[in-house]
Amino acid sequence: MSKKILFVSILIFLVSCGNNQKNQNVDSYEEDILGFWNRVGTIQLMNGIAIDTLSFTNSENPNNKQIKVYLNDRVMWINNFWKDSTAPWKGGSGGYGKFNIYSRDSLTELMSHGTGLMGAGLKQYKDENSLQSQTWNMSINLGDGFYSQKNRPESEFAEYYEKLPDLEPKSRIDGVWKRVYEIAYVNEKPVDTTSLPSDVILDMKVMYGGRYMYQVDQTGLADPDEPGYGGYGGYGSYVLDEDNNKLYEYGEWGSGTFTAESEPKSNKTTHEITFYNDDLFLQIDNSFEGNNSNNKMTGRGLVYKRVK
Repeated sequence: MSKKILFVSILIFLVSCGNNQKNQNVDSYEEDILGFWNRVGTIQLMNGIAIDTLSFTNSENPNNKQIKVYLNDRVMWINNFWKDSTAPWKGGSGGYGKFNIYSRDSLTELMSHGTGLMGAGLKQYKDENSLQSQTWNMSINLGDGFYSQKNRPESEFAEYYEKLPDLEPKSRIDGVWKRVYEIAYVNEKPVDTTSLPSDVILDMKVMYGGRYMYQVDQTGLADPDEPGYGGYGGYGSYVLDEDNNKLYEYGEWGSGTFTAESEPKSNKTTHEITFYNDDLFLQIDNSFEGNNSNNKMTGRGLVYKRVK
C-alpha cells in the first residue's frame, strides 16, 4: 500500500466514521473491537485532524511490526521495534492488561504487565506509585475493519490498524489463558510439577480465530541488568486438531529476549493437547530439551487456565 493510497483511505475512513455509526448498531462497538489488529502506519494530526500518514512499508524502517488483540476485557500487544540497544535484552516490547471501551471514540487501557521496555517501564511505574497497573485514556476511531488510537490527549500522532481476518473456525481453545503450572517430562513421563506465582512470572496467552499471542513478564524473577528481565513474547498462528489431540503452532516473531523471525506457517511446533474441561488444558512439547533438578528434560508441559 502506497503512502498516498493509505492516507486517502484514512481520510475517507475518518470522514465517513460518523455516517458509519448511524448505520451500525449503537452497541456493536463492543463486538467490533474484538480480535487481532495489524498496525500498518502512523497518522499525523493537527488539531485532531489527520493531515498526513506514513505506512510502515514505505518508512525508513519497513520491517517494523506491531500486532494488537482485544478479547473479552483483555488487551495484549507486541512489536519488534520499541527497544533500547543498551538493554540486556535485544527484542522489542509488548504489553498486557485490561480495557474498557465506551464508544467508537473512547477507550481506556489498564496495562499491568509486559515485555522489553514496556515490561521494565511498567514495573518501575507500579513500584514507584504503589499501583497494580498504569492507565491510558485514549481517543480512538473504530470503524468497519479500521481502528486508530491516540494514546495521550496532547499527542500529534495516532497509531493506525487494520483488522486481521480469522484463519481458523472458532473453537474451544479461543480465549484468554493464564499458565498456572509447568510440568517436566523425561521419556514422556511427568517427573516434576511447578506452580507459577503471578508476582514472579506472569505468562498470558490469547488464542482466537487461528492466531495467538503471548507475553511472559519476568520482572519479578530476574534483575534489571539481566536479559531475563525483558521477558519474552510471541505472535503466530495455530491449528487445533481435536480429533488427534494436537495443537500446531507456527511462531513468527516476538519481543523481549525473543528476537528470531520466521515466515508465516514455516516454523511449526507440535503439542499434544488435553482438555481437562472447557476452562483448563495441558499442552506438551515433546521436542523440548532442558534440565530440571537432576533430570534431563525431554518434554515440557504447560497447563493453562481460562481467564474469565
